[in-house]
Amino acid sequence: LAVRQIESQFGQEIIHRTLQRHQRQEWKTRGRQGSYFGGAMLWGVAQVDPQVSQVRITSVTPGSEDGTFYYILETDAVGGLLLYNWQQDSERRLFHKESFWVRELDYHPQDHALICAQYFPNGTANLARLKGYTLQVITEGDSVDAAPSWVLGQKEKIVFQSAGVGRNASGYPIGLGPFCVELLDLKTGHLTTLLDDPQYDFLLPHMTATGDLYFIRRPYESDSGSKYSFLNFVTDILLFPFRLLRAIFHFLDFISMTFSKKRLTTADGPKVEGEDEKTILLRGKIIDAQKVLREGTGDKEAPALAPDSWELVKRQANGDETTLARGVVAFDLDVKGNLIYTNGSAVYNLDETNKPQRLLKGKLIQDVVIV
Repeated sequence: LAVRQIESQFGQEIIHRTLQRHQRQEWKTRGRQGSYFGGAMLWGVAQVDPQVSQVRITSVTPGSEDGTFYYILETDAVGGLLLYNWQQDSERRLFHKESFWVRELDYHPQDHALICAQYFPNGTANLARLKGYTLQVITEGDSVDAAPSWVLGQKEKIVFQSAGVGRNASGYPIGLGPFCVELLDLKTGHLTTLLDDPQYDFLLPHMTATGDLYFIRRPYESDSGSKYSFLNFVTDILLFPFRLLRAIFHFLDFISMTFSKKRLTTADGPKVEGEDEKTILLRGKIIDAQKVLREGTGDKEAPALAPDSWELVKRQANGDETTLARGVVAFDLDVKGNLIYTNGSAVYNLDETNKPQRLLKGKLIQDVVIV
């Protein structure tokens, strides 16, 4: 299977403009070495690392014509909706604006409508419909409504995952409840809960025209943390002197870096940027990659990065359920019934007998989309 990498011209322009802006303002960030009141603080310029220019494509969905697809391009400040034609190798920017943090696009081939999830800094996410250059809000509330998908063969019905946001007394989010699956009729506003179990998360729902529901099921784990046991108490007491010494050292190291630009030690070696490959973040959960790879089963050449408890399930309209695959991170289903999924290391499709066939291997594949 041939692999083709596509680069966004708009994304490259954003990186170029960001670098130019940093170069023009570089004189404002300069100050005397060791001077606390100087440089960026004196001129009120944000101390942003000019070497970091993050441009992310957060969502992809098929377009209205063959060989085209919509996608969301996102930076720390702006986001935009673009249309790409891979046959003509051309990109068209439809619109972009500040604080446009939209993900999980889904396109309706008959109604030519786009549905998405809009994320907010307060930890919530709501569903919206993209109409022209505006977002039409569909759901509201202190919740995370995400992964919307049009019901195949229906113009005004969608399925999506939803979880309530838990907050402390100060209003800060401290965790999410279990994700359930909701069916929403946009024409009548009627909401129906299809799957809800306090012991499980139900993710990435897709529904066919015959009423079959596909989803990922995984055990629910609270984000509020584990209970503080007596063993934790004893461990904290024994390790307190070492933790105190480490804190003092890092404080003195910070003071040395602030005023002399020199560290107290050279034993750290070269600084390495990026994620720690020992742990990865998948579907909002921190995964111990080494443990999963050591204990996982299945394809030895492309081991699953998700635990076997993450199951791809098909639930028929009569309630019968079939587990299609294990260790599934993401999947997609098209209008013809073709299904592909990824375990984080490879992409597979399922034949008529539900036997997986590997299409390609990769590194940390978090999403798959049939275009």
